[in-house]
Amino acid sequence: MPSFNRLFIAEKPSAARTLADFLARSQGIKAQAFSTHIVVGEDALCWERGHLLELVDADHYDPRFAKWRFDDLPIIPNEFILAPKRDMKGNRAGANAHIAAIGKLLKECQTVVGFGDPDAEGQMIQDEILIYLKNRKPVIRLWASALDDSSLTKALAAMKPNVEYLGWYEQAMCRSHSDWLYGINMTRACTIHARNAGATSPVYIGRVQTPTLALVVNRELEILNFKSVDYFVPQIALATDPGFKATWMPRADAKGEVIDPRVNDEKLLTNKADAEAIIDLVKRTAQARVLVAKTEPGTESAPLPFALSGLQSHCSKLYGLGATQTLEVVQSLYEKKLASYPRVDTEYLPEDQHADAPKIIASLAKASLPVAIGNALVGARPSLKSRAWNDAKVTAHHAIVPTMLDNPGEIARLSEIELKVYCEIVKRYVLQFWPQAKFMATELVLGVGTGGQMETFGAKGRRYVDDGWRKAFSDANSADDDGADVADPVVTLPQLTKDQTIPVSGAGFESKKTKAKKRFTEGTLISAMKNIHQYVTDPEVRKGLREGSGIGTEATRAKIIDTLLDAKRNLMQTKGKELMPTENGMRMIQLLPPHITTPDMTAVWQQFGAAVQARETTYRDFIVRQSSWITKLVKSSSGFFNPSQFPVDPKNPPRAAAQDTDHECFGLIPTAGCGSKLRLISGQYGPFYKCTNDKCGKTFRQVEGAPQEKTPGGARNSSTDLEAYKGQKYKCKRCEQGSLLKKARRDNTGSFWGCSHWRDADGGCKAAYNDHEGKPDFEGVTKKGGGGRGAANSGGFAPKPANA
Repeated sequence: MPSFNRLFIAEKPSAARTLADFLARSQGIKAQAFSTHIVVGEDALCWERGHLLELVDADHYDPRFAKWRFDDLPIIPNEFILAPKRDMKGNRAGANAHIAAIGKLLKECQTVVGFGDPDAEGQMIQDEILIYLKNRKPVIRLWASALDDSSLTKALAAMKPNVEYLGWYEQAMCRSHSDWLYGINMTRACTIHARNAGATSPVYIGRVQTPTLALVVNRELEILNFKSVDYFVPQIALATDPGFKATWMPRADAKGEVIDPRVNDEKLLTNKADAEAIIDLVKRTAQARVLVAKTEPGTESAPLPFALSGLQSHCSKLYGLGATQTLEVVQSLYEKKLASYPRVDTEYLPEDQHADAPKIIASLAKASLPVAIGNALVGARPSLKSRAWNDAKVTAHHAIVPTMLDNPGEIARLSEIELKVYCEIVKRYVLQFWPQAKFMATELVLGVGTGGQMETFGAKGRRYVDDGWRKAFSDANSADDDGADVADPVVTLPQLTKDQTIPVSGAGFESKKTKAKKRFTEGTLISAMKNIHQYVTDPEVRKGLREGSGIGTEATRAKIIDTLLDAKRNLMQTKGKELMPTENGMRMIQLLPPHITTPDMTAVWQQFGAAVQARETTYRDFIVRQSSWITKLVKSSSGFFNPSQFPVDPKNPPRAAAQDTDHECFGLIPTAGCGSKLRLISGQYGPFYKCTNDKCGKTFRQVEGAPQEKTPGGARNSSTDLEAYKGQKYKCKRCEQGSLLKKARRDNTGSFWGCSHWRDADGGCKAAYNDHEGKPDFEGVTKKGGGGRGAANSGGFAPKPANA
């Protein structure tokens, strides 16, 4: 008889505790907490800790894959295998025990409730553990975008059979498995070919990692190749009330296309004499005629609530936070029931949640928040519905917003950085309940001179007649974090009419220099990854990337940046807040072909993944196509590199490629040779031979171009070695186990023969014999005493230590 009715499996312990507390309060009972689960009435709640399982390494499928050989590529498993995740020390014991505890609880319940995070990755984390444990119990899905009481109430009432989320699970599998196939095969293929060409470092390849590094490298190349250009900006001052300035405009045709030969491709006036001529004309004319005078009313909506990438960019700009740091903070706020789910890619909210606004606003008003937020809350009108409330732009997730505070006092316990991030989330939410700003936008175009000699000057401005949401927070009036166009400056222009003549009160020009683009910061790189379509020229690819929200996901972009910054990979580094490629990272992107470094491939993958989620195609179809594509890509990798691309570093010369030889595996030290062919390998400490039979794996030193057995324990050839005995000619007469090896004396007075077991436990065999005509002198013919290890010839045995 099952012990529990339902077993809730949460993705994280904090989510399980929050749900348990809610269920207990809802039923008016107490929860019982145990080390592996919580019991609430007839229900039990347990948890994972993110991924408890991971895809196994290539050598799990076949031991020979432990070595990187091009002939083994591509590596395409028939079925992908999961194993308990290793900890930082490489152990699986912790994950094993955790999984076993979940397995035990599964046997004691009637129904399983999946409570993974509400996204494709959360669905996979939840489903893969159930599949691994071979669960046969019915499974339903609890999909909660936030953990406050109101959100949990709605989510529990809307639970569906887990099978309805199969598309989400398979979409995540497509991403995970294709990333494994691409990363494993292309990293190995490119590293092997690059090393054969002279590279000394691995070439790490990743579907998102490589195009992201390419963004940073290309920006650095732009900066390095940038040459500043002097240019000039003529301006005139007009004698009106109020007075204003207008800026010179190059000549254009009827369609607005610039046709002025005096400007360069960037539409800049680069000849000082041209600027002087324009100003001379203005001074001679001394007046301007109004060619265009337009004033139109307009409205300006408040900035939308945050998606994760927008919040990361905003906090990077405002507080200098790294992308991972911001994610960790907002994740903490989510787990404390103060904010909604963070790993989201939308800035919009479901329309039915607008009804929660009065309660959320009221709870925020009771919290210890900065005065500016308190004042904005007083002016907020919960009945207003901004453009953020749009069901058409919301799928499984909605923007990051504050939740209704069950305990407003919780805000006072936040850390300094948690409070800062929380306040930014609150501000964006509160702005949705302030009215639009209203303004009058004015555009003026003025002409100086007549006919073909006329020069035109323009001015734009806006005058706010109702500040609306702009009054709520002064710092919210900045440009969009994702790089959207800045609005017309807040400039009040006079009311003018067409053909009106205006006196010119002054004229001159500004001398300026073009500036190189700035390096990426973590915040701006996150934005670039999301808006990667802006860096693509192909219209179809641009469309796919724009619709697919760029490269990476809200959950993975910060991790990708951290991976690129890993010192062991030597690809990217920081300079203050700026991101720069390393020399190795620069070379890698410059050498790899465009189809590896551009995001075009990701666009196709994401479109296919979206089709899998929508059940328009299947995971199997996706993997079949991936496998075919990977096979072709691996074959093409042989042409990516050549020796001229890798200058030799005298401090770290490249190793020669391994070579098959006709030598056979022989001898008895430390094991018997198997007779297979030997391969000559360029090792860190010099060339050596290794048996091509993986089950044998015996290694040999290279002496005078031939393989020779090593001393026991795999000792390397030392400076005192003269010759190693080939095969078993001379048996040690003392221990009758070892073979005799010929060694050079340390004093360079000749050589001696010593037992191969001299390093064995319990002191080893110290037998040593003088050398006589290339053979051990068993009969004591030679007079020289003292071998290389202090051994004399006396009967073939070394003298015992004094304390023996």
